[in-house]
Amino acid sequence: MYFVAIIIGFCFLPAVIVASAGGSYDTSCTCTQASSNGSFCWAWTCRTDQVSKCFPNDATVEIIQTRERIPMKNLNIGDRILVDIDRYGNRIYEPVYAFIHANQNGTYDYLKITIDKSSEQPLMISSNHLIFRFNQTKPCFAGHLKIGDQLQIVSEHGAYQAGRIVDIQLIKSQGFYAPLTRSGKLLIDGILVSNYAVVANHQLAHLVIQPYRWGIELLGSSAYAEHIHWYFQSLYDLVEKVNRWLFSIDLYDGHMTVSSYL
Repeated sequence: MYFVAIIIGFCFLPAVIVASAGGSYDTSCTCTQASSNGSFCWAWTCRTDQVSKCFPNDATVEIIQTRERIPMKNLNIGDRILVDIDRYGNRIYEPVYAFIHANQNGTYDYLKITIDKSSEQPLMISSNHLIFRFNQTKPCFAGHLKIGDQLQIVSEHGAYQAGRIVDIQLIKSQGFYAPLTRSGKLLIDGILVSNYAVVANHQLAHLVIQPYRWGIELLGSSAYAEHIHWYFQSLYDLVEKVNRWLFSIDLYDGHMTVSSYL
C-alpha cells in the first residue's frame, strides 16, 4: 500500500449566501459568525470545486539578477528565483525548470492573506496550495489557515521571522501560474510556500515529481502552457481512482474560512 501511495503522491445566518451568484465565483460561502443583529458577517465558511490555480499574475517572486521582485506574469522558464533562506541568512536561488500550467488570461478564485509584519503586498494563493507555517516543517493547505496563524516571512534583515495572519479574503484575480523548482519550494510575496497542491504530503509530492524533473533536465522544456501536463493529469486521475476504490488519501477537502469576499 505504501508503494502505491508513493506512486500517487503526485490554494450563523439563517440563509446561505452563495459567492458564486451570477457565475463570478467557483466557490460557495455561508456566513458562520454574524453580528448580534445579523447585519454583518465576521466569518464565512466556503467550499470550492476550482482546479488548482496556484498564483495569479500579480503574485511576485525575487529574481537573482537584481534581487527585485517581479510579477509572476513576467516569470520565464530558466529564471533563477529566491526559494529559501538558510540558517546563516544566505539567500538560495534556483531556476524555474517548468510550469505545471500557466495562463495570463481569465479570472480565478484566490485567497488574499494579509500579514501583520510583512512589508510586501498580501499573499495571493489558491486555497488548495501547500504553504509553510512558522516553525513547522510540514505544510498545510492555504484554505485551512486561520486568522492568528503564523507564516514564514522574510524580514527586512533577510532572515525568516514569524508573520501573523490578520485577514483572509476570497478574491478574484487574473491569470494562474504553477512554477516548479528543484527544491520544491519558493517564496511568493516574501512568504515561503510549496510548489505543490491538492495532496497534503509535500515530501511525497516532491518525490513522485522527480521523474518529470529528470526528463526536463535531460530533454529540455517548452514554454508554459495553459493545460496541465499529461504527467500531472495522469497522476491526478490515478489519485482519484485510488481514493475511490482502495483507500483514503489526504486530499484538499475544498473548505476554507475567510473574513470576506470581494
